[in-house]
Amino acid sequence: MVVGAYEVFEQGRVIDQGFLKPGKQRLVDIVVTKQQLETVLKIANQLFLKLEAAGHRVMFAPSDRVYSRSPIDEHEQPPKKPRHRYPALWSPSKPTVVFVGTVAIGLTLFEMTEELEARYVDSEYIPVSKIPAQKLRRLHPTFNWTTRMDFATGRLCLRAFCPYPNADWSRSWKESNGSRLHSQLDEIVQQLTDAAPVIARLVKEGEELARIRRQEWQEELRRLEEKEELRRQAEARRNARSDLLTAIQQWDEIKRIQAFFRDAEASASELPAEPQRVAMEKLAQARELIGELDALKALMEWRVPQER
Repeated sequence: MVVGAYEVFEQGRVIDQGFLKPGKQRLVDIVVTKQQLETVLKIANQLFLKLEAAGHRVMFAPSDRVYSRSPIDEHEQPPKKPRHRYPALWSPSKPTVVFVGTVAIGLTLFEMTEELEARYVDSEYIPVSKIPAQKLRRLHPTFNWTTRMDFATGRLCLRAFCPYPNADWSRSWKESNGSRLHSQLDEIVQQLTDAAPVIARLVKEGEELARIRRQEWQEELRRLEEKEELRRQAEARRNARSDLLTAIQQWDEIKRIQAFFRDAEASASELPAEPQRVAMEKLAQARELIGELDALKALMEWRVPQER
């Protein structure tokens, strides 16, 4: 997990506040500045060895299921409103996890930041507290201004988290001026061991809740499908009725036209030869203009609701 990571991190890009952003993502989950890189890797190595000595396995998250890496807030005192950070801190492609029995616990080791008053000097922001008083007095107020900026503190934080998607659990161990992280490792190993059954219970509860929600969603989907089917059937009946009424109207029209032709033909048959010939020619032309008159065809072309 740790061997070879130093060279990759050291060659990475340096972003705001000096944090390293290596080009490779399959690395141990540490977020740190170059100044603290060696110290962080040593602590990570000590922690992993102690965990393995206690019978726990430390590894990159396997591919047997979904493991999610919980995002971190590097602020030592997190702000009330989350801030959008650009560029974003480095994050690995796979979480670093320790298996306590069959329970995975995610681990992230990172350097914290604190908000300080800063002044823009020589094309960079510098904490006012680190500018010598003599130099501070010489700075021209017009071209050098102060603001609030986040700066890496050199103090570390270990964050353990639940990597399973249906449960929420996390625990942090922060360094302070009087307490360093390497002195807490034995206690951390014990607390991670004790946390495994708690996480297992939360995962089981989360999966059961997800199953219930999934079942409720499927039931709601079924009700929506039934409702849509009833709507479709009702619409099919309305359309079928409308088409049937149209066919009946066509039937009435056909009967009326056929009666007209029969009556005209009967009347023409009583005329003398020449007027009869003229009348019959006009009837033939009228029939050709009207076209085919088939009352049954309109009914046969009508579709019942089940055919729609």
